[in-house]
Amino acid sequence: MVSDIRAQQAREHHERASAAAALAERHREQRNRLVRALRDADPRRWTYPALAKAVGCSPELIAAIVKGRT
Repeated sequence: MVSDIRAQQAREHHERASAAAALAERHREQRNRLVRALRDADPRRWTYPALAKAVGCSPELIAAIVKGRT
């Protein structure tokens, strides 16, 4: 038991932040799988700019995903 409510609140926020970071990582992994699948299925249609526009990110991020850097 924590004696100060602020310490308890800090602990709760720390735990929530850790859970949110883990969830964000799972979302990034799924995004990356989907981007790679689209690109592999039809690279003429799914250019880096087309993928970036569809996903809502930069072509540079798409390039990093496709090349396995993220």
